[in-house]
Amino acid sequence: MSQRDLIDIRAVADMLGGLNPDHVRDRVVRRPDFPRPFRIGNRILFDRPEVAEWIEAQRQAPDGRRTPKLRHASPQGA
Repeated sequence: MSQRDLIDIRAVADMLGGLNPDHVRDRVVRRPDFPRPFRIGNRILFDRPEVAEWIEAQRQAPDGRRTPKLRHASPQGA
């Protein structure tokens, strides 16, 4: 079984540029395109890679145009 990189609402808020966790819980998480949270015990958790992918899909340039996805630099000469 593979391990998942799980984060709580505070970590999601930090990933979103330091938003207030209450704002994230009340507004951002309710968006239909935002990754679904799940509950373990009394904690609400998110899958970090899913949140990061959603953030990347939301990127826009200051003039409103979509920016290209970031590419990870491949090792030179490998």
